Amino acid sequence: MDAWLRTHTAFEVPLGLAVHAAGGPVALADAPDAVRGMLHLMRQNLAAMETPPVPRAFTALRALPQGLRVAVLRRFLKSPTAVHSGLNDPSPATAAELERLAEQFRAPAGAR
Repeated sequence: MDAWLRTHTAFEVPLGLAVHAAGGPVALADAPDAVRGMLHLMRQNLAAMETPPVPRAFTALRALPQGLRVAVLRRFLKSPTAVHSGLNDPSPATAAELERLAEQFRAPAGAR
């Protein structure tokens, strides 16, 4: 369970923060450099994990070529799934929660 939660955080926090900073999922999709930066953060987070990602499909973020990762994420961000999800919540409280999760994720295991 811990590995699944950490994997989810490694992926979801950079995604949520990037969407919030861009002004929504479609706006992020229209900013390929921002998508690349977000993917870079996701890969860093996954690499820093003490255990393999769960589900293991997240290892694809390490292996797939950057151009393919960017194209897939940009397509997802424009999809109805992303547009009608919690990603489209511009609430400052959502951004604050994501920032707090990012801090907790970066903290050493003994400090949590």
